[in-house]
Amino acid sequence: MEQITAQDVKEAVKCVTEDNKRSRNIMIFGLEKKEDLKTSVMGVFMQLGEDPCIENCERIGRQGPSSERWPQPVKVTLSTTYSVETMLRRSYRLRGNSAYKSVFISPDRSEEERKAHRELVLTLKQKIKGEPELYHYIGKE
Repeated sequence: MEQITAQDVKEAVKCVTEDNKRSRNIMIFGLEKKEDLKTSVMGVFMQLGEDPCIENCERIGRQGPSSERWPQPVKVTLSTTYSVETMLRRSYRLRGNSAYKSVFISPDRSEEERKAHRELVLTLKQKIKGEPELYHYIGKE
């Protein structure tokens, strides 16, 4: 039987706390730079037919020459996890609007989750190349 140390407990609490914080965040990619970021974010949400309570929104990442070509992602903190789930479910609607065609919404993922998702997408792309006649998708576990 393994002994549970204080360090193990601290790491578990830190992980749960971080997951709880991330559960109210979404990431918006491809949103053009404008004067008022909150107004731009609300425009995206209105396109989705929602008006959630935004607690915070900020651009993340480095500013530099590449940020001229690709706008920095926007991290948005909403008041509830239900609002986040609703936004993610309705995000497909952005493809139908020419103004938001290049805007994508995703959950706020940790470093490990981003790595696992990247590998999953690469595997999916390989399957699509190998079997183009079949329908492939990433489902929930």
